[in-house]
Amino acid sequence: MKRSALFKTALFTVLLIIGVTNSTRAQNKKLSGTVTELKADGTSSPLVGVNVILKGTTTGTVTDAKGKFSIEAPSTGTLVFSSIGYTTVEIKVGNRTTLSIQMKEDAQMLEDLVVVGYGVQRRSDVTGAVTSIKPEEMKIYPTNNVSEMLRGKAAGVFVSGTSGRPGDTPSITIRGERSLGSGGNAPLYIIDGAPATATEFAAINGADIASLEILKDAAAQAVYGSRAANGVILVTTIRGQKGKPTVKFRSMWSWQDLWRNFDFYSPEEYYNLRAEAQAHDKENGLPTRVDPSTLTPTDVLTDNMMERAYAAGRSTDWEKLMFQTALSQKYDLSISGGTDKMRIAASMGYVDQDGMVVTGSGYQRANVRVNVDYDVYKWLSVGFNSSFIKSKKEKESGNFTDHITRSPYAMPFDEYGNIQEYINDSGDKNPFYLAERIKNDVHADITRLNGFIDIKPFKGFSYRFNAAYYNRYQEEGSYKKADYTGGGAAGSISHSKSFNYVVENIFNYKVPFKNKNHSMNVTALQSWERTYTTGLGYASNNVPVDSFWWDMIADGEVTSKTRSVSEHILLGFMGRIQYGFKDRYLLNVIVRRDGSSRFGPRNRWGTFPSVAGAWRISEEPFMKKANFISNLKLRVSYGIVGNQDGIGNYETLGTTTDYKMEFGDNFIMGYLPGNSLPNPALKWESTASTNFGLDFGFFDNRLTGTVEYYLTRTKNLLVSRQINSVLGYTGMMDNLGKTSTNGVDITLNGDIIRNNKMNWSIGTNFTLYRNKILKIDGKTDENGNPVNDITNGWFIGQPKNIYYVYQSDGIFQESDFNIINGKWVLKPTIDSDGDGIPDKTIERTDLVEPGKIKIVDRNGDGKITADDRYIVPRDPKFIMSLFTNFNFKGFDLYMEWYGVYGRKIKNAYLYDPNSGGSLQGKQNGIKVNYWTPENPSGNFPRPSYNSNTTYQTNSDLVVQDASYIRLRTLSVGYTVPSRLTQKIKIQNLRVYCTFSNLFTSTKFLSYSPENTAAAYPEPRQYAFGIDLSF
Repeated sequence: MKRSALFKTALFTVLLIIGVTNSTRAQNKKLSGTVTELKADGTSSPLVGVNVILKGTTTGTVTDAKGKFSIEAPSTGTLVFSSIGYTTVEIKVGNRTTLSIQMKEDAQMLEDLVVVGYGVQRRSDVTGAVTSIKPEEMKIYPTNNVSEMLRGKAAGVFVSGTSGRPGDTPSITIRGERSLGSGGNAPLYIIDGAPATATEFAAINGADIASLEILKDAAAQAVYGSRAANGVILVTTIRGQKGKPTVKFRSMWSWQDLWRNFDFYSPEEYYNLRAEAQAHDKENGLPTRVDPSTLTPTDVLTDNMMERAYAAGRSTDWEKLMFQTALSQKYDLSISGGTDKMRIAASMGYVDQDGMVVTGSGYQRANVRVNVDYDVYKWLSVGFNSSFIKSKKEKESGNFTDHITRSPYAMPFDEYGNIQEYINDSGDKNPFYLAERIKNDVHADITRLNGFIDIKPFKGFSYRFNAAYYNRYQEEGSYKKADYTGGGAAGSISHSKSFNYVVENIFNYKVPFKNKNHSMNVTALQSWERTYTTGLGYASNNVPVDSFWWDMIADGEVTSKTRSVSEHILLGFMGRIQYGFKDRYLLNVIVRRDGSSRFGPRNRWGTFPSVAGAWRISEEPFMKKANFISNLKLRVSYGIVGNQDGIGNYETLGTTTDYKMEFGDNFIMGYLPGNSLPNPALKWESTASTNFGLDFGFFDNRLTGTVEYYLTRTKNLLVSRQINSVLGYTGMMDNLGKTSTNGVDITLNGDIIRNNKMNWSIGTNFTLYRNKILKIDGKTDENGNPVNDITNGWFIGQPKNIYYVYQSDGIFQESDFNIINGKWVLKPTIDSDGDGIPDKTIERTDLVEPGKIKIVDRNGDGKITADDRYIVPRDPKFIMSLFTNFNFKGFDLYMEWYGVYGRKIKNAYLYDPNSGGSLQGKQNGIKVNYWTPENPSGNFPRPSYNSNTTYQTNSDLVVQDASYIRLRTLSVGYTVPSRLTQKIKIQNLRVYCTFSNLFTSTKFLSYSPENTAAAYPEPRQYAFGIDLSF
């Protein structure tokens, strides 16, 4: 009886559950639809991987590659559409059966997270000087070099191109230079959490960059301690996202040509220059004019081959011969996607860039990257990053400047058009003849592997084990064939390998508070890094076979061989506390302690602390009525960071030098101490930095910006000082120097128009900095005053980068002289007895005559000596970029102007004989207004064939203002509406054209105001490309 009652009760319960379930199902209905992204230009495209959840339940689905979804839900239910980076949308089901959902980017969410080193912070919580650069804005500039993409993109960052050669790496400094000598001023590069070199950073594929941050003050840099004195550049590469695979393809084709703002002498003008130089020398410094027009071509050219060319009316445009329009092509392909468990992002890139110099310059590079994330459990995930870069750089034969300044009457081809070995009877080599017989290539392979394990055992706590491996292999080969002019059948090859290993343990804990007014995050780090490099070099003469270039040098006569091995270990510990109160008052405290094998036992360890605070004024209750203020935050920080790059790995131990000796028939190798005395007391350079910053946003963040002032003091600079050679050494590294740097960084951005149909924004970055040397090596003169280091150009109280030159004061005229006994005699200009009548002439060590350079006697002692030189600062007074971005109905326009003011460069084209600047007439060169008796208004000295003009090389006459303003980027693009592209299974399609360095205004006479005169020229570029995804 009991069993029967129990059975009936159970049966009734089951039937009730089934009934309720069927009733519920009967109330649900099937909905389907499409989710698209509503873009700023008014167009839309499908969104993949959007979560569609029935609110209050776990029932849900995900949109497919076309943005479509299907789900069952009751009429009374609400569907929630969410995706990272987009504003969440909620829709009540009601009577709907189909839905069309448009989602917008959540600008606050997208810009809210900033990579700060060993972690991520909300931008509103950042207390240090951190600049984030949007990858899409970087990639607009049509270059294969990521370093060049940074130019003008961040206040306080100065990118200086040392050469326009394909594959060369520009230098980057952050907030000026602090170290002297070999201390190094390059920033620290971090790629996916591991240290990298400037070469690797420049060579990574720009399409692989997901985020890039620049740490500019000590509060932000202190997490990297001993390596961060010159700033930090953090790169995070692309990662896969949940959803069906997305494929992106980008291609760009471009050509480059030459820009210059000067003229060479025409053949006729060159002949006249050379005639004037020859006539001047025939005068022998006497006031007897030799008329250049009376000289014969033999007198002027002094070369039979050039005389024949002159007589036949033949001439050579060397610049036209040496330069070509250079073509470049670039292709990028990436695929990303994933499941709930695994996400993958993979990419490939290829670059092929011709050089503008025809004698063998070019660059090819291939990039491959695979990044994987795998969630093993909710509390355990692993990840793996791998990249490989393979490059080849072809270097041109010789110095191209030597070639373009050849005499226009020098002949590279004979009368039949054949390349000849010499271009004149003086034995000058033909660059085209040499280029066919020489080869110089650099091959490099870069491999990087990163792996990490993330463990989250309980809420708020995480542990990451991070390991990284880096290997760079480089081979450089050079060979001259047997018939190379001046000696051939000779070659060399060098191999270098660099290994870097990093192991890190990172702990993070978000402290739970019942009182939500408080927040705290604690980070602890233990880091171990080892760098190991090897080098091997080999050179031979009399190689028997030319066909295989340097691959046959082992069969020649060995002339030299080298081998090098070096190792360095860095161990570090770091602790960081990030505290916030009421989300308005923020505090960040960091302490890092590093130990380096480069230093002796007593000074191996360095401690680098920092503290930073911020006040979010806009979050105060009394600011709520100021509706026009969207954001207002005041920041202040102080910290100390270190630098160890000023010394080699074994500077504190000392090195030896090998000496080869013969004893009879025996060859003995011996070793003696090197020239540098080891100093076991060497310690870290340290930079103390104070930073004040104000972040602001007005009118719903339509106007945003940052203003910062900083002051740094760097001490214990690693400087090589001379010591008494009686000790057996000539120098010693020591901690002696001290410098200071201060400056202002300003960033402004404004949205003039911001709506669903049109967007127009404008922005600017402004950089101003000053540095000066406070101490060099501690030496004082007999009066106790600090002694300057004139050899290195270092002066107490002056900037680090200067020219120390004579001050020119025009050109001597014939009226400045009397003719006495048939000689030029300078008239008195000095009143030595104070009677108001000049009675003494200025004393000079050179022959003074009309047409020579006047020099100012700055110390007033009546003599022109080395003490009359003065200091000309070289660094810019300020750097500025101005950019605008416009989008309307699929069309986009980006324009960037870049300017440098106050920079000075000593122009080799105005003084160097090999660059045609000596006015000897032996080489062609920049056309200047030189002095002659018939042209007394000339501002450059009179030409002289047999000698350089005294003081031309080392006076301010040849130091030019290299300030410039440039239309650096102009890009126009069009994105095809998605309603058209989706018909051919393409999610997004954009075509564009981009022009770089289109216009430049400068007084500096050269191919580029960025580079020195003899450097490989910087081109203008015209690019066309296509971006698509499917």
